[in-house]
Amino acid sequence: MNRPAALDRLAIGLDGTLLLPGTPGHDAARRPAIRDLVEKVPRAVLRCASRRDVVRAVAFAREHGVPFAIRGGGHSFADRSSTDGLLVDLGGLDAVEVSGDTVTVGPGTRIGDLAVSLATTGRLVPTGWCPTVGVVGAALGGGFGPFSRRYGLTCDHVVAADVVLADGRTVRADADGHPDLFWALRGAGGGQFGVVTSLVLRTRPAPAATMFALTWTFEHAATLVENWQRWAPVADDTVNAELVVAAGGLPALAPLTVLFGVVLGGPGRAEAVLRPFEDRIGAAPLRRTVTALTGREATVHDWYAGMPYAGPPPLAPGQRPGRRVVRSEFFDAPLPRTAIDRLLERFAADRVAGQYRELEFVPWRGAYRRVPAGATAFPHREALFLLEHNADVGPDADDPARRAVHDWVTGSWTTVRPWGSGGVYPNYPDPDLVGWATAYHGGNLGRIAEVKARYDPTDLFRSAQSVRPAGGPPPVETPREATWPR
Repeated sequence: MNRPAALDRLAIGLDGTLLLPGTPGHDAARRPAIRDLVEKVPRAVLRCASRRDVVRAVAFAREHGVPFAIRGGGHSFADRSSTDGLLVDLGGLDAVEVSGDTVTVGPGTRIGDLAVSLATTGRLVPTGWCPTVGVVGAALGGGFGPFSRRYGLTCDHVVAADVVLADGRTVRADADGHPDLFWALRGAGGGQFGVVTSLVLRTRPAPAATMFALTWTFEHAATLVENWQRWAPVADDTVNAELVVAAGGLPALAPLTVLFGVVLGGPGRAEAVLRPFEDRIGAAPLRRTVTALTGREATVHDWYAGMPYAGPPPLAPGQRPGRRVVRSEFFDAPLPRTAIDRLLERFAADRVAGQYRELEFVPWRGAYRRVPAGATAFPHREALFLLEHNADVGPDADDPARRAVHDWVTGSWTTVRPWGSGGVYPNYPDPDLVGWATAYHGGNLGRIAEVKARYDPTDLFRSAQSVRPAGGPPPVETPREATWPR
């Protein structure tokens, strides 16, 4: 492959590094945390070390019309952070700066890094469970986790954002400057209006908390789901209780159902919250863990944070990546028992060796609904719960096993679709979703399109499911194989 002279010019004066295929580090740098069925091999990876590098990357993509993707944490379920063109890697921009009751993070800062940095302050930002997910990416599309029913979404804690726009300008969006962009950045999803190079977040006091995990056999799953949906979403906002039905890669082993989460307060309060629910199930759990988290543990979320992030495991020569598929939907009312039975019947049927599958029920309400649907770009404020269907296989899976991942997730999701609200969590993008714009953005879609027209009128920052500028031309599809400048 000939090396375009334009890439040589781009490499001059960078604070970071430009990696081309065949050069050391390119193969590791191109791999996202979540892999699609087919891996993309970027023509170049720009590992940014400064905002100036980001400005140059955007200018290069704009001037030469090459396909590009922005990567922070690399956790896009729709593979939006991969490309065959120019991959702009923000992972090295991971600084964390604490100042009073706010914290400033870079686009490469991960949830675990943020939690560790806040550990000595006795404060936290409500974020997700997974330590390797990027904070900025999570915030741009919502962001929820163990303390969110008490404090709200991650996007509700955004105070300001520094953004590199399509025309090369860098602006600060907050309540006073560029308030329309500030509104859109809080919940519309990343990669639509520009590149966020830093985010200022408001922190909250880290309360004493108790973590719990209760495990039952699969035979109690229907009773657990039926009772959970009438309890967890309407419980006090100091209670975050998620329910997971999980099956491992050995079909001979029965699935399990796990109730896990956090209660603010000590173990005594947690017991008072959990015991009535357990009594309604009518069967004792196989395993039961209730653990007090105090001080640093409550801030760091000790059950996950502080783990080193080494990126996706390397593949052997010629080995293909595994595959993971996720689909989600919000529900505004409890599922009828007939729907629960169908869902679980499909969950247990036709299991495939090596395939992990999971249903995760996430309680909503609480602090989520204390913010009006139009106050930020995130519209899903009144839901009762979010249901995620996900499955994955490892790199040794054959083609039928890979197809089975998609088939099971789609079948499971379709089974309960008639009872769903139609709303889909923006941070779980679904390439198969029909009517995706309304599903992600609800009644805020029109305003998001207006903001897009104001800040990215030429639709430079686009993907298959990004909002188009209001009043703009029809969508322009960037070719998979671009003609690179010489």
